[in-house]
Amino acid sequence: MIKESKHESVVCDYCGCDKTIQITRQTDVIHKTTNEVFNIVQCANCGLHFTNPRPSSENIGLYYSENYSFHNAPSTIKTIAKSVAEFVANNALLARLAGLLPGFAKKLVPFVKPFLEDPVRKYYVTGGKGGMLDIGCGAGSSTNIWGSRGGILSYQLITDVAGVEISSKARESLVAKGVEVYADIDTVPTSRMFGVIRMNWSLEHVHSPARYFQYIKDHLVEGGQAVIAVPNYEGLLYKLAPDCVELPIHLYHFRPSDIENYARRVGLQIHDLSTFSYPNMFHFAAQLGMFSKAFTTQFGLREARNFQSMLNRFDRAGWGNDMVVVLVHE
Repeated sequence: MIKESKHESVVCDYCGCDKTIQITRQTDVIHKTTNEVFNIVQCANCGLHFTNPRPSSENIGLYYSENYSFHNAPSTIKTIAKSVAEFVANNALLARLAGLLPGFAKKLVPFVKPFLEDPVRKYYVTGGKGGMLDIGCGAGSSTNIWGSRGGILSYQLITDVAGVEISSKARESLVAKGVEVYADIDTVPTSRMFGVIRMNWSLEHVHSPARYFQYIKDHLVEGGQAVIAVPNYEGLLYKLAPDCVELPIHLYHFRPSDIENYARRVGLQIHDLSTFSYPNMFHFAAQLGMFSKAFTTQFGLREARNFQSMLNRFDRAGWGNDMVVVLVHE
């Protein structure tokens, strides 16, 4: 666990207002890198939520655990096992058969998730041109919702890929696999243009979202798309527990309207927006003491699938705990 370090106080990244309203406070209950308490505030002018004060760009690396999942490449066996578990858990017939083996069925509960079409694959399958840049690509082998099929190592089979990743460990892993990867968007050759620029649960980690929206606008080919995946601070979980957040490494806490505001200002518009949730997020939050203790007992597989069906309704209403937004040129 690290000692307290010096933090920076900032104005709103979107509108520059220096007046804020405190929403909640929380420490690092997930990665347990520190006992410091951080504030989430809301801009009094435009409504953007952000962590303030926050770790500076020079010291935020101290708050990432050495075992931070997306900076490490899982073994091939683990990757295959996870893919199989997700397939069985989310297939009605196979899940019913798995229920005949209670011990096996219980292990499948964390893998119950909604189906969400991968907009990157959709773009290329439908004839999209230009390579892909994945900003915050991690080790490139897995992603939050699309698993191994959503990592840039998998996309190598359908297009040219490049990544941006702050973790030197993850970059070294990708370079060893022949992937073009950079430490920051400023080190990507300025002449490079891309068909898809993705920020897959990485925009909430950066110190200036405005800088990245401008970069995306300037480096998309004509007809290209940006894919932004972030937690949805208007999601059901956050409505019930505003402090249920990944602090201090999440610096911004976006609502759909925030993404739309940033996009519109640089000349991008929302082509598609989906929100989604999955049962295990509620269980995990309860285990950490961030949500109702009623969810500390893990669901059975059948109960988890029924809960997922209910969550799908909230997702369609825009209250899913995560969102995926596809942006295009206006």
